[in-house]
Amino acid sequence: MKRRREFIMRYCVVTIWMLILFLAVAENSFADADKTVEPVGVVALANLLKTKGMISDEEFTMIRVQAAGGPASKTDLRTLVDLLRSKGSLSNEEAEAFLLGLNDKPVKVALADGVMAKNVTPLPETEIKPVIEVLREQGALGTDEAVQIGERIGNKWNAADDDRIAPADDEIDYVRTTLPKEIILTEIALLRQQAVINDEETERIRSRFLRKHYLEQVAGSIDENMRRNVVAQVADKIIAVPEWVKRIKIDGDFRLRFEGVFYDGNGGGFDTGNGIFVKPDKPTEILNSSVDRIQMQIRARLAFIAKVNDQVEAGIGLATGNTTNPVSTNSTLGDSLNKKNFLVDLAYMKWTPLRALTMWGGRFANPFYGSDLVWDPEINFDGLALSYKPQLTSTLSMFLTGGAFPIQEIELSSHDKWMYGGQMGVQYRNEKILTAKLAAALYQFENMTGRANDPSKPGENDYTAPLFQQKGNTLFDIDPTTTIKTAYAARFRELNIGGSLDLGFWDPLRVVMIADYVNNIGYNSASVNALTGYNVKKETEGFQFGITVGNPNPRSLGQWKVLVNYKYLESDAVVDAFTDSYFHLGGTNAKGWIIGGDLGVGSNVWLSTRWLTTNEISGPPLAIDILQLNLNTRF
Repeated sequence: MKRRREFIMRYCVVTIWMLILFLAVAENSFADADKTVEPVGVVALANLLKTKGMISDEEFTMIRVQAAGGPASKTDLRTLVDLLRSKGSLSNEEAEAFLLGLNDKPVKVALADGVMAKNVTPLPETEIKPVIEVLREQGALGTDEAVQIGERIGNKWNAADDDRIAPADDEIDYVRTTLPKEIILTEIALLRQQAVINDEETERIRSRFLRKHYLEQVAGSIDENMRRNVVAQVADKIIAVPEWVKRIKIDGDFRLRFEGVFYDGNGGGFDTGNGIFVKPDKPTEILNSSVDRIQMQIRARLAFIAKVNDQVEAGIGLATGNTTNPVSTNSTLGDSLNKKNFLVDLAYMKWTPLRALTMWGGRFANPFYGSDLVWDPEINFDGLALSYKPQLTSTLSMFLTGGAFPIQEIELSSHDKWMYGGQMGVQYRNEKILTAKLAAALYQFENMTGRANDPSKPGENDYTAPLFQQKGNTLFDIDPTTTIKTAYAARFRELNIGGSLDLGFWDPLRVVMIADYVNNIGYNSASVNALTGYNVKKETEGFQFGITVGNPNPRSLGQWKVLVNYKYLESDAVVDAFTDSYFHLGGTNAKGWIIGGDLGVGSNVWLSTRWLTTNEISGPPLAIDILQLNLNTRF
């Protein structure tokens, strides 16, 4: 207990320092939030005047260039609007609408994909496409990037489902810039204002252009002969890149974890704490339920994603971990400084013949929507999957997902283990107000139930025992000899219903609520009792609900979120092998709370912490508390 108190005390000290750091950043970030109006207000007014035929296209461009120099005061804009209204150039309704927009706080934070900043008037496609073409002709955008941005005009899009624009270290064909730098920067800002690129893409395009412009300026300041050499070298660097390199993206992340696992005694002697258990997959070994652990872990993942053509993508991903545990990519430190495994975790081909239709084959990320009630967040699927996501209206869409997934292929048997899954759901998306999602899924497992061996044919049905287990499911001994070999007694047909509500009224801070429910409707009490030889209490339901407040993905300095979840998962609600490996140290027959928070400490670097406190639902006592402190980075 003393060791636990010391550990928790150190954790509290670290948490307080993290809170102080966040408050300092937040105070600095929002101190001057109301003093100015963003240049977008000036551009919006100029666009209105151009639409009314009061200024020419050239004058509109000039105003955009001037607005790029910095924010204007609200007083100046109000005076100009009042003057235009007094002269009859603006109607009272138009003037009031514009002045009402000035009362809003300026947008000082990152906006979601496809979301316009406040006070911006949407431009027609005929006015946005020439801007994209100018940026391509001036060397600020590559040809493929210009096409991709053009496809986003007037459409819902998400950078996570799209090719990244101007990723780090990406190189495009060199084209010399002939227009003033200010015009190019203004045109880039206009694309962001019109929501065809997001904040991160805007910054990457802008930074890449400024580096190119600087090199051109350096080359222009040298004499003619020397200038030719410098420009040639710049062109070689930008142009001389193999075509296949441009079609490959590299993504990766790394996590360093400090973890403490605390048990409630061992149930022996005068201690009334946890009971004594055996490992489900190794009944001759004792499961640790009493000795606290302090450990360090790492997780490293690296993915190579190739765009084969406009419809086909191929990916290969590597990750730490091992070949015996499908629900964890952690590698524990402390093995005599030995090297760590780096294994194939993804190997897939994705075909998108239509914008709303996607098919996967190979080993790929979980295609189903849901929380970690049924599936561990780190599990990937083998097999085939299909997803159809038609857009019904501008804010309403639906999604249909299905697939077939081999669990275990058995050479000398026709009873291979499979999982067949199907899901149907709807989504309402209005980023400024709320995003809601609701889905129902059915997961059918075939040939997962164990079969007892015939004494005359020892080992014949050993394949029916699972290759990997955590703990919690009802088991029975399939070996009639003195050797113990356990397998599942229940059948699994899991009905999963879940949803989320994402409130955006306080964007960029958001409130996300989740609810998830599962019921193993394939459970048959008579069959389970016959296999086990005793009456087993039917426990086939599970649920989870929770709330998260803050930035959805804290990836920048000062961004944050906090969360609280409650989970309840009965013994045979789901296959214990594939559910969350952290909650109750994996498996089912568990209930408890998850409390945590994330804090951005730099660009793409963030701290996260989780406290999981759990108990058994039925059977001997098993109380487990887990504290995790993580340092994360993504590149």
